[in-house]
Amino acid sequence: MALAIGVDIGGTNTRLGVVDSTGRVVERRRFATNAAAGPGPALERLAEKIAGLRRGRAVAAVGVGVAGLIDHRYGIVRVPPNLPGWHGTEVARELNERTGLPVRVTNDANAVTLGEWRHGAGEGCQDLFCLTLGTGVGGGAIVGGRLMTGRNGAAGELGHTVIFGNGLPCRCGGRGCLERYVGAAYVVKRARERVKAQVKRLTDHRDQLPMFDGVRADKPSLLLDICGPRLRGLTVKEIGQAARRRDPLALELVVEVGHYVGLGLVNVVALLDPERVVVGGGVAGLGAPLLKAIQRTVFRRCQLFDGRRLEVVFAKLGDDAGVVGAARWAEQPAESD
Repeated sequence: MALAIGVDIGGTNTRLGVVDSTGRVVERRRFATNAAAGPGPALERLAEKIAGLRRGRAVAAVGVGVAGLIDHRYGIVRVPPNLPGWHGTEVARELNERTGLPVRVTNDANAVTLGEWRHGAGEGCQDLFCLTLGTGVGGGAIVGGRLMTGRNGAAGELGHTVIFGNGLPCRCGGRGCLERYVGAAYVVKRARERVKAQVKRLTDHRDQLPMFDGVRADKPSLLLDICGPRLRGLTVKEIGQAARRRDPLALELVVEVGHYVGLGLVNVVALLDPERVVVGGGVAGLGAPLLKAIQRTVFRRCQLFDGRRLEVVFAKLGDDAGVVGAARWAEQPAESD
C-alpha cells in the first residue's frame, strides 16, 4: 500500500502524519511551529520528524500545506500571513535536501479541500467547494474533478471577498471582507463586547428585556458561567457550547456568523455551481446552529439555482484534513498545478 507523508504548517502548530492510500493516518506527530524564530529551525525539526515517521516504511513523497499564497511550481511561500519571516522560503527545495524525498507544497486550505474531497465529506463529488473557518478564512474549489489553484495560487480565498462595500477594516488592507466578520478572533471579540454590554443593560434596565428565538434574555449569558466573570479562555468552543444550551446571546451571535458565512457562499454558488459545500475549521465548532443559519441564508438566496440540489455540510476529517490532503497533493503530477 502506497504511503505518503502529509504536513500541515500553521502559525502555532505543525502537524504531520503517514497517510495510506485509503486516507488513513497511520501515525501522527505534532510540534510547536515557533513561527517567530523563522523557517530554519521549524524546517529542521520537521525534517527530523519526517525521518522518524519514515523509519521502517516505504514513503514515496512528502506533501506540505502552508497558510498563504504559494508558488506551486517551485514550492515557495510567497505571502505567509501567520508565518513572519517565511516570505520567499523554498520549502520544497529545503525539505528535499534534508530528506531526499520528492516534496510538493500547496496552500493549507487547498490541502484541506483535497482531504475532504478524497476521503471526507466531499467524497464522490466532481464539483465541490470547501470553506475553512479559523483564525483566517480560506477555501478551495474542485471543478470537474480538478483542484483549482489559479495563476497565483490564490483561488478559493473566500475570506477576502467583500460582503459589505464599506465595512469594517480587514488586516489585508481592504474593508468589509468576510474574514473580518467570521474569523475566530473577531467572533470572540464580539462575544466579549456583547457580554459586557448585556451585563450593563441588565443592571440598568431590568424592566425591558429582549427575547431571542423564544428565549427571554433575563439573566447574564452562560458564557460568564462557563468562562468566569472576566471571560478568561473564551474561544469559539465555549460560544458553541453556550449556544447549544440555548443561551440567547450566544445563539444570536452564532446565527449572525452563519448568516455572514452564507452571504459569502451565495457568491460561490453563483460563480461555481458546486453540488456540495463543505464547512470546516475551528469556527465550525459553533455547531448545528451555525450550519442551520448558513443553510438558511444560502438556500433562500440561491433559489435561482434550485437550492434543493445543493448540499451544505460540515467537514468530517477534523484536524487530519490538512495532513491527509497534503499527502494526496504529494502524489499528484506537477502538470496538474
